[in-house]
Amino acid sequence: MGLIGLSTGCRAPAPNPPEGVLKFEREVKLTGKEVAVDFYLPQGLKKAPVVVVAHGFSRSRLNMAGWGGLLASNGFITAIPDLPAWSDHERNSHAIRELLHRINSKTLVTEPAPNGHGALMGFSMGGLCALLAAATNDQVRCWVGLDPVDASQKGAEAAKRLHIPCAVFQAEPSRCNRDGNAKQLVAGLPGPLFALRVRGATHTDPELPTDWLAELFCGKADAKRRAIFECYTLAVLKSVFFGDASSLAALASATNDAGVKVLSTRAIKDFKP
Repeated sequence: MGLIGLSTGCRAPAPNPPEGVLKFEREVKLTGKEVAVDFYLPQGLKKAPVVVVAHGFSRSRLNMAGWGGLLASNGFITAIPDLPAWSDHERNSHAIRELLHRINSKTLVTEPAPNGHGALMGFSMGGLCALLAAATNDQVRCWVGLDPVDASQKGAEAAKRLHIPCAVFQAEPSRCNRDGNAKQLVAGLPGPLFALRVRGATHTDPELPTDWLAELFCGKADAKRRAIFECYTLAVLKSVFFGDASSLAALASATNDAGVKVLSTRAIKDFKP
């Protein structure tokens, strides 16, 4: 994946935010480095929970821009930073933790006001960095991994400390997700857990937008498979933060979805405020 990120000219254009979502970019100092952060704010709300979204290895915030609009349009203050380090997972996790704290302290976003609760979510390496940050932050109420990868067992060890609701959405095993080594993260998580594998999915499916070079290395993305990642991610977050009954029902009935293989629905009754 490192070669993919080096060819910035191949990057797909970021989608425009949907109606009712305000987007702005701001430079924020995280772990001592100024980085660009894109904020997506739902309009018409007085308060909202926060989701920080982390991009994959050697990628950028622009590769997760579609998630920003999608999450904000469903009632979440969403922040997507350029992570400060290329491959220093610990530093990136500190940056994610700092960003969530700054947002909840109302120094970066005031309208809608952050309600003090947050989720950390990440794709590929970003999923690992978000997990490491969640394991050491009592403001985090949910972690979501989008085909996350582990490195040197760091994620598997950190996962043992996460007793909050967690969700892991995997693609099919491949060289780009280290042969599906997210299974060791799933095995280590002790709390409420919703985990599944999207049948036939490639590692590029959760990126929004991805680009042709990523597809060349990691498999072509498919809009229908991507929609599955989106659907269940929203169902998890809306269950945890809003107590949405239809979202919780969608998680409970996932075993009837031919597009996925459900790996765990442990204690999903606890996916609620």
